Amino acid sequence: MTCSIVRRRICVLLSAVCCVLSGCVHRSLTVRTEPSGAKVYINDELKGEAPVSYDFTWYGWYRLTLRKDGFERLDDHRLINAPVYLWIPFDLVMELLPLTIRDARTWSYTLAKSAELPTPAPPQTLTPAQEPAAVDPAAPAEETTTTPSPDTSAPSSRPAATTPAADAPATKTPTSNMETPDGTR
Repeated sequence: MTCSIVRRRICVLLSAVCCVLSGCVHRSLTVRTEPSGAKVYINDELKGEAPVSYDFTWYGWYRLTLRKDGFERLDDHRLINAPVYLWIPFDLVMELLPLTIRDARTWSYTLAKSAELPTPAPPQTLTPAQEPAAVDPAAPAEETTTTPSPDTSAPSSRPAATTPAADAPATKTPTSNMETPDGTR
């Protein structure tokens, strides 16, 4: 056998061993809340109800939102830094090692109770004595004015002079006694 064939076989064998024995990095994030049961949104994606764990794939900034009925919504912006052994170029070596590396992170939060909203009062019902009198829309409107009476100092109420309704047909009245050119008055 030639030397180049042996080298090729060794390279193929080492590649196969690295693929079979290679490890992996397992990254997980757990979010806990007090009280538990809050809905957990990470980067606007619902992950479940707290406590919740999920696997993340990249390090960096995450936007977290927690919601629970009766409690104030909590928004947070957190950074997950990579451990030193997962920095470039060390991460390639760690991925190829035949062991599993675990990076587990936990975030804990305490939710504050929301302010109680006042209970709205039902509308009040009017008794027959308090109900306003029914108004007939076809009846002419009457205005009342208050003028002092000569014999008493108390004001009296009397109907004011009524004016024709705005929607009544206008009547034509002659304004002068002059004759028109055709001879009619």
